[in-house]
Amino acid sequence: MLPRNEPHPEIDVLIGEIADMAPLPVVAVRVLEIADGQQFSAHELSQAIAADQALTAKVLRLSNSAYYGFPRRITTVRDAVVLLGFRAVRSATLASCVIETVPGGKVLDAMQAWRYSMVVGLLAEVLARASKRHQDEAFTAGILLNIGRLALDQHRPARLAEAKRIAEERGVPAAEAEHEVFGFTSSDLGGALALHWNFPPALAEVVARHQLDLNALPDPESLSAYVIRARMFARAASITDGFESPLSRLGPSAWDDAPVQKQMTQSGGLDGILERVDAFLVSADIRR
Repeated sequence: MLPRNEPHPEIDVLIGEIADMAPLPVVAVRVLEIADGQQFSAHELSQAIAADQALTAKVLRLSNSAYYGFPRRITTVRDAVVLLGFRAVRSATLASCVIETVPGGKVLDAMQAWRYSMVVGLLAEVLARASKRHQDEAFTAGILLNIGRLALDQHRPARLAEAKRIAEERGVPAAEAEHEVFGFTSSDLGGALALHWNFPPALAEVVARHQLDLNALPDPESLSAYVIRARMFARAASITDGFESPLSRLGPSAWDDAPVQKQMTQSGGLDGILERVDAFLVSADIRR
C-alpha cells in the first residue's frame, strides 16, 4: 500500500504547508477528472483549459512551439486538442500546472530539475509506446517524479542541502542521505503529495517507488519499472536534477530491444528528446 514506505509525521506537516502555500490549480484537478475516451472528452478538456486565461495562453504558446513542431498555427485550445491530440494536450497542461505549483527553491536549479523530470517522462513514454502499455500515464509519471525533492527545496532547504552534502561526501545514494536527514525520502513525500493533489493512485505509486532498485519491483513491465528505467537512462546520459550523481554506465537493458529503438528513432533519439524538453521549458518560462 503506497505512497509511503514508512509513515512519518513530518510528511503530514509538509503536506499541510504545501497545501496552504501552493495548492494545485483548480483547472488541473478538473483536467485530471477528464479521462481519455469519455464522450465529448475533447470538448470538456478544451472548456476546462479555456476557463483559465493564463493557462490558455501558456497552452497555445506551447502548442505553437518547437516542442510539437506542428506546421499550422494553432489559435484555440480546441484546435490544439483536435490537431495535437487529447493525450498530448492533457499531459502538457498537467505538466505546466505542476511546474508552476512547485517551481523549486534554493538548493536545486529549477530549470535543471524540471528538465530532468521531463526527459524521464519522455523516455518513459518511449517505453510505453514500444510496449503499448501505460501510454496515457507515462509522461505525467515522469513529470511528477521529483515533486517531493522540489517541495523539500521550497520548505526545508537547509536540511535538503545537508542531505546533498552527505550524498556527495560519502558517495551514498540520494535516498539514503535523505532518509538519514529527514527520516523519509523525497519519493515518500512526493507520493503523498501526488495523492493529496488527487492524482490517480497508480501515478502516486510511481512517484513513491521511483528511487527503488528495479529488481525490487514485482512487475518488470509496470509503470514504475518504466519510469525507473527512464530515470537510469537519463542519469547514464549525465542528465540529473543536480542532486543525484550520474550513473557511470547503464548496462544491458530494455533499451536495446528493437521496438524501443524504433520508438527512440521516431522521437529523434536523445538529442530530439532534449530539444523538445528545452522548447517546453522555454515556453513554460521557468526561472530559478
